Amino acid sequence: MNKKTTLDIAIIISCTTGMILSYVYLENDIKKTVSLTALGVIGCLFLILAVIDGTGIGRPKSYASGRSGISELQLLGEDNNITDTWDIYRKTSIVFGKDEGQNQVDVNLKNTDYAGTIDGEHAVMNYSDGSWYIEDLDSENGTRIQRNGEDRSYKISSREPCKIEKNDIIYLGLAPIRIR
Repeated sequence: MNKKTTLDIAIIISCTTGMILSYVYLENDIKKTVSLTALGVIGCLFLILAVIDGTGIGRPKSYASGRSGISELQLLGEDNNITDTWDIYRKTSIVFGKDEGQNQVDVNLKNTDYAGTIDGEHAVMNYSDGSWYIEDLDSENGTRIQRNGEDRSYKISSREPCKIEKNDIIYLGLAPIRIR
């Protein structure tokens, strides 16, 4: 369950609790009716949003299918085990780095084993014309890509975005991140 769905459910529970409290403790019939109606409508809206998010209704087909259907990033450990994941569904830009207060990063690698090889703002991925592209942000240890099925990696330039596809592995410094 993603964070948005969890938040939707928390709001639904809060609305339900508010309705129960309003029904039990409000003595004025007008206030009780207004409160019950408002909380019921809000709760129903968030219930609909939770169902839509959970079932994937409204997701663009081109985004969810084919080779450009990238929806997740996986940080790999020493034995290629997954140590962390990030859901990137519906995002159009992702900044990789270490959030040390002044940086605004989407994928924070500050508390990983690879933190020493990551810059504050290391690299950026952008979604454009149905594909994802990555570019290095002039990082000290660079960014490389290993194409799916290949044994070697290629350096990514800070001047020319590189197209990425499912199952590619990008290396931010020494941090391997699999594209899923």
